Amino acid sequence: MEDIPLDTVQENLNIPSQHFCVFLRDQKNGFFLSISSFFLLELSSTPPDSQGFVFGPVDPTQGFLSLPLNRSYYHIQQPYDVPEDQRYSFINGVHKCWVYSTDKPHTPTSQTEPRTEIAIQGYNYSPGVWQFEGYGYVPDGTSGVCIMQVFGASHPHATTLMLRVYNGSLMYYRGPVLVPHIYNRWFRLNVIHDVDATKVKVYIDGHLKFEAPGRGGTSHAFKCGVYAQDDDSHCMESRWKDIKISRKSPTTSPKSSRQRHSFINGVHKLWVYNTDKPHSPTSKTRPRTEIRIHGYDYSSGVWQFEAYGYVPRGTSGVCVMQLFGASPHATTLMLRVYNGSLTYYRDPVLDPNIYDRWFRLNVIHDVDASNVTVYIDGVLKHAAHGRGGEFHYFKCGVYAQNNDSYCMESRWKEIKLLKIM
Repeated sequence: MEDIPLDTVQENLNIPSQHFCVFLRDQKNGFFLSISSFFLLELSSTPPDSQGFVFGPVDPTQGFLSLPLNRSYYHIQQPYDVPEDQRYSFINGVHKCWVYSTDKPHTPTSQTEPRTEIAIQGYNYSPGVWQFEGYGYVPDGTSGVCIMQVFGASHPHATTLMLRVYNGSLMYYRGPVLVPHIYNRWFRLNVIHDVDATKVKVYIDGHLKFEAPGRGGTSHAFKCGVYAQDDDSHCMESRWKDIKISRKSPTTSPKSSRQRHSFINGVHKLWVYNTDKPHSPTSKTRPRTEIRIHGYDYSSGVWQFEAYGYVPRGTSGVCVMQLFGASPHATTLMLRVYNGSLTYYRDPVLDPNIYDRWFRLNVIHDVDASNVTVYIDGVLKHAAHGRGGEFHYFKCGVYAQNNDSYCMESRWKEIKLLKIM
C-alpha cells in the first residue's frame, strides 16, 4: 500500500452550527486557518431598472476561492463493461463524454441508466457555498440526458440539481427551460450551491437563469457529462473544458473552532454536547465534531484508514469513526461506543473495554469486492459486506447517536490513509 501523508490532505471539521465551519490543514505545528472575507453584488441582466439602465453579464466567481483540480480530484464513470477510452477522451483541454442508450450502467449492481460522467471526488462537501464552473458543448441530436448535476439530497431524491437537454433546450430537470437553443455552441455554466441557505443558482454566460431551493442531504458533489434520462436519444454526448471548483471561505476566528476541537502535541481532541446544534443550519442530523478527510474521496479500489484513537470514560451513544457513502444508507461503516464497548453500529461488540486507552484502528474498504474489515491493535475484529454507494470517504471524531451521553469526546493521532496501487 502507498502511504499518503496527511499533511497533503485537506480536512473539514464539521462543528456545531453555532460555530462556523473552518477549513484546516495539518502542518508540523498543528492547524492553521484558511480564511477570507467576501462581498458579492449580483446584478440581474433583466429587466432594466427604473432609470433605463440594463446590466450586462456578471462574474459569478467573484468572492470565491478557486481550488486545485487535476485527475486525482475526479474520476470517470462509464459503462462497466467497456474501457474508459471507448466512452471518454481528453484532447487539447477538452473532455468529451458519450454514451449509448443501450449501454450498461456504471457498475454491475447499479439500477440506474447509462452514463459517462466526470465525477468530482476530491471536493465532496456538506456545509458552505460551493461553485462549479465549466464551458459546455452539446452537439445536435443529443436529447433526454442530464449533462450536469449536483449529487446528494434527502430521501427520496438523489440530486439537488439536474441540468438536462431535451430537443435542444437546456432545462432544470423537465422544466422550466433555461436556454431554448443550446446545441452546437460553447456556453459558460456556473452553478452555485449555498448549502446553509439551501438554494442553488444557475448562470449561463454570466446571466442568472434560475434559482431553486436545495433538497437537503448530508453530502454533495458535482458531476458533468452525459447521464441518460427519459426519452433519451440513441447516442448522447457533451464536451467540457476549463472546469473549476471554488468555494467561499468561512469568515470566522480561531477561537470559535477551538470550542469543539484542539490540536496539541500531535493529538486531535474533538468533543460535542448532546444539546449542540447540527453542523449546518439545514441539517436534520445529530450534533457532531468530526475530522472529514478531503482530497481522497474514492469510488473503486482498496483503501485503508489507520489511526490511534482514545475514548475517555463516560462518552457513550456516539459514532467515533465512520466510512461515509452507501446506497440507500448514508454510511458503509460506523464504529460506535456504548458504555465502554466499541461496536459495529449497535452490534456486534468489537472490543468490550475501549475506555481510557490508546488503541490502533485499521479499517480496510475493498470497494470492488464489496467488503470492509476492522482491525483493533492488529487483530481482525470484524468483516462486513459493503453497502454500495457512488463515492466514499473517512471521518473520525464524535457524532451523537441514540442514548448519547451529555458530553462526547474522542482523541486521534497519527492518522494515515493508504491505498493499494
